[in-house]
Amino acid sequence: MSGLFGMGSMFGSSGVNNWMGNMTNLYADYNSIRNGSYYKLLKAYYGQDSSSKSRVDDVVSKKSNPENKELKATKADAADLADSAEALSAVGSKSLFQKKEITTTDENGKEVKTMDYDREAIEKAVTSFVDKYNETIKSGGSVSSPNILRKTLQLTQMTTANKRALSEVGINVSNSNKLSVDEDTLKKADINKLKSLFEGRNSYAGRVADKASQISQAAVTEASKKSSLYTNSGSYNNKYNYNSMFDSLY
Repeated sequence: MSGLFGMGSMFGSSGVNNWMGNMTNLYADYNSIRNGSYYKLLKAYYGQDSSSKSRVDDVVSKKSNPENKELKATKADAADLADSAEALSAVGSKSLFQKKEITTTDENGKEVKTMDYDREAIEKAVTSFVDKYNETIKSGGSVSSPNILRKTLQLTQMTTANKRALSEVGINVSNSNKLSVDEDTLKKADINKLKSLFEGRNSYAGRVADKASQISQAAVTEASKKSSLYTNSGSYNNKYNYNSMFDSLY
């Protein structure tokens, strides 16, 4: 006979018994992990003194906590990008693209007040946006989550679709999807082109803000999805399936 029943001729009866014993032990270990008794045994063993209490959590968290540095960085970077993009896309009294009273000094040292766009504030906001965008692309592309990678790709595709318009106001898109600022072009950029790209929820900046928020939330969800195999009482968390449990433990 072949397969399982052929193992007797290959290993002998003692070999089969050892193999079956190992399988039984593995199944018992799996059940002890699943019902939480493994965690409770750790608590009983290490809980003899208060100084070793954290060692129990270390044993579990090192194996099961997926919120690593990459996810934390992605969450923070994407949230920063969302804030930066929202500042650019703001409308009404908070809009950067509304004329306001600007005080300048003429060649004679006399202060002159005029109604104009605060180009310095706009340029500062655009530069900050570019920096946060690049950080998000880098961290979002370093994680293993398909959901985050997909959203990060969508962000770069959104930017590529606006590549020409961005270049006209001094923002260049490289082959690696990173942005860079041409300061001279930005200073001279048509204010209407800047407004079209950045002001309002339906603008490029508005859509980037939405996508960045999605990436940040996806990082939070990914981090909490498998944050622990156990509930607070030490029992197995049933939301994990057999495969994901073993992936986390081994």
